[in-house]
Amino acid sequence: MFKKILSAALSACALHASPALAAYPDKPVTIVVPFPGGQTGDIIARTIGEQLAKKLGQPFIVENRPGAGGTLGTGYAARANPDGYTLLLTSTGPFAIAPSLYSKLAYQPLQDFEAVADIAATPQILATYAASGIKSIKDLITRAKKEDLSFASAGNGSTQHLTMEVFNKETGLKMTHIPFKGSAEAQTQVISGLIPVTSDSLPAILPQIKANKLRALAVVDTERSAFLPDVPTLNEQGYPTVSTLAFFGLMAPKGTPKPIVDQLNTTVNQILQTPEVQARFQTLALTPAKRKSAPEFAAYLTSEVGKYKKIVDDADAKID
Repeated sequence: MFKKILSAALSACALHASPALAAYPDKPVTIVVPFPGGQTGDIIARTIGEQLAKKLGQPFIVENRPGAGGTLGTGYAARANPDGYTLLLTSTGPFAIAPSLYSKLAYQPLQDFEAVADIAATPQILATYAASGIKSIKDLITRAKKEDLSFASAGNGSTQHLTMEVFNKETGLKMTHIPFKGSAEAQTQVISGLIPVTSDSLPAILPQIKANKLRALAVVDTERSAFLPDVPTLNEQGYPTVSTLAFFGLMAPKGTPKPIVDQLNTTVNQILQTPEVQARFQTLALTPAKRKSAPEFAAYLTSEVGKYKKIVDDADAKID
């Protein structure tokens, strides 16, 4: 008798819950962006949010909560109510790198979030200053074996830093890391010739390459970039295991109902195929993500967290 009563109660709950889920969203949705306004992640969130609003009939409001490499805003989103009305725009740094980089973190990405949708990707680019005389990875390796070279990055534990540490390991080099406060400062040091080489994300470094202030040496991925079609990958130059492709994706707090996650996943994947969004990403030098279900995106994120843990450990890059 108890089992029958329990079953009836659960069925009644399901009936009452279904209309609420079916009506999602019935009020504004917040997308937390753990980066400052105007940066790539912020622009992506606003682009996707605008399209989600058009398709789902409610505002998707971007809320910037920057700080500590994206970990402050990510921690805030992890503690939000898992009802689908708070989402997170994340990327490689706070999601895949931070868990291994920080000794104390207010969240665990794989445990505290539901994967919703992969949105965009961008490779790292190895570059040198225009007058360096270094025109290829072979030239760089030859120079580094003869001289004590250093490399600039956007900060300790940044994707730029870790990309160069992987490159050091793969090539057997020991170039010295010199961290700066952000990409712009690191690029300035290289453009001036004070530091010979850097790595940076394609959107951040492309303007300097187009202006002939920096020379691209390699795309750090398994495929060439359509934005730099004449620049070979590291794979093409003999280092097939090197790839530090950065991702941007949409997440939700753990426990967000599966129907809401699936609805958002389907809608974002549709949005990524629209000419309007593809044109916008083109101007940002971003590649729209290939279609992934929420579970497929979750599996990808798990692999990225594992990959960067090994890279961080090998580089002994830690932040207390």
